Amino acid sequence: MRVAFCLALLLATPATASVYTVTTGVGSVSDQQSTFEEMTFPASSFAEQEEPSSGDLSSQASTFELQDMDEDTRVKTQISLTELGARQEDGRIIVNLPSDVLFDFDKSEIRADARSALTKLAQVLSAMDKSDVQIIGHTDAKGSDAYNDRLSERRAASVKDWLSEYGVMSKMTTEGKGERFPVAPNQTMSGGDDPQGRQKNRHVEFIIGER
Repeated sequence: MRVAFCLALLLATPATASVYTVTTGVGSVSDQQSTFEEMTFPASSFAEQEEPSSGDLSSQASTFELQDMDEDTRVKTQISLTELGARQEDGRIIVNLPSDVLFDFDKSEIRADARSALTKLAQVLSAMDKSDVQIIGHTDAKGSDAYNDRLSERRAASVKDWLSEYGVMSKMTTEGKGERFPVAPNQTMSGGDDPQGRQKNRHVEFIIGER
C-alpha cells in the first residue's frame, strides 16, 4: 500500500508554487520515487484599498469649518456632507436636494420616502446648531412666474417645518425664488423642452453659515 503526500512550497512569484510529492510504502525507501514539479495557481485578486487617515479627515472637515466639534461628531458630519453632495462657497456650506426627491409633482407636502435625505441633513444641522440656515425653493419654467414663486415658497416652508419637528434648533429662514435662478437650461438649443434641465432646476437649496 502506498500513500502520497504533497507539500506545496510558495516561491517568490505569487502565481507559482512548487509541489514536492513524497511516496512511501512497503519496501526500501530507495525503491520509491519522489517527484518535484512546478504547478501554477491563479494570482491573488486582493488589492489593498488606500484608506484616508484621521488626519486627512480632519483636514477635509476643516474645509467645511467644522472645528467647533469633537472629533467623532466632526468626522460623522463630514461624511454626511459628502454624501449630500455639499460644497463650500464664500465660507458657507451649500446643499441642494432635488424637489423630485422631496415632493410629488406640483405638490409641497414632504414625500414619505424623503425621510432618509432629510434626516441626514437634519443631523448635520443639529451638529452645526450655531449656524444660520437659509432654505430656498426653486422650480422649473413650467407655469407662470407667480405660481412658481408661491410653489417654491410653500416647498421651502414645508422643509423648514419638517426640520423643526425633527428637532433642528438652528435659525432657519425660507424663501421662494421660483424659476428665476435656473442651474440648467429649461429648453434645448432648438427651443424644445429639456426635461433633464428642468429636473435639475427643481430643487431646494440650503445655505448654512453666516450671511
